[in-house]
Amino acid sequence: MATRQGGKRRDLDAELAALRALDPTGPGAEVTLRAALRSKVGLEVGVAAGIVAAAGLAALVDELVPAFTRLLAAGSKGDPGCRGKIAIVHALHALGRWADEVFVAGLQHVQVEGYSPEDTAAELRGLCGLAHAQHGRDDAPIVLAHLLADPERVTRAAAARGVADAGREGGVPLLHFKLLTGDDHAEVLAACAEALLHLTPDGAATFLQGLLSEHDERSEVVALALGGARVVGAVDTLQAWCVGASPEQRHRVGYLALALTRAEPALGYLLDAVASHGEASALAATRALVTFRDDPGLLARLRAAITEQPAPLRRRLGELL
Repeated sequence: MATRQGGKRRDLDAELAALRALDPTGPGAEVTLRAALRSKVGLEVGVAAGIVAAAGLAALVDELVPAFTRLLAAGSKGDPGCRGKIAIVHALHALGRWADEVFVAGLQHVQVEGYSPEDTAAELRGLCGLAHAQHGRDDAPIVLAHLLADPERVTRAAAARGVADAGREGGVPLLHFKLLTGDDHAEVLAACAEALLHLTPDGAATFLQGLLSEHDERSEVVALALGGARVVGAVDTLQAWCVGASPEQRHRVGYLALALTRAEPALGYLLDAVASHGEASALAATRALVTFRDDPGLLARLRAAITEQPAPLRRRLGELL
């Protein structure tokens, strides 16, 4: 039995290798790809779908929807990890095609598998939500609202990105609500903050700075989002947040958030920490600033600040450059 299974695996590996090596414009390629898209093996369907998308093979698009429907019914037995279904969603998106049988049906799919049970359809649901946003569907806000409450963090984060992709300011209250009520995963909160900054930069900056009154995980995410968006007007708020934070939090998050703004007041604050603060602060500020070591002017200022420290610490700081 084990030998037979091993042989099947080798046969599949050989088929997949041949499929990946296929010239999609060559003789017989369409027949080969059509057969692969009709396979009962999700992995094989996924490879073929990727080729169809990459080569823009319009003649084979009609095979994608029935393949998805078949794999949806097969569940984990025919498509473990949802790899075939996910590849089809990517292919349809790349080709600019909409299909209810894929993007609507995929929203509801749950596929629990593995020894430590895991819902491998989380990414699929998120991608289908993104498709609703990117295709400008009227029901996109409702779809994304439901996905923001999905049990899986991957799906919730994708839903937040979908709100940004939809480009509708009507999604702003939804993001406010999610950030105010919180989430167990920083990835989701980060996606919400970034989506807000994309939709309404000025209004989002004001709202997000208001969330820096605490020093919890949400505030860390918000600080980094403000820094990453280079919200210069948030520098004073970020500095105040650093003052109220624990040394560990200030060094791990606050200094990086300030560095990301690239604003002169923030850079001056960090360079002063390098030059005159204790070892832990100087090291943390240096690590934050070397994020931009490709900026020769900033690097020169950082080297100058390091020279202000005693020799032993100066050596340690120099090793970070």
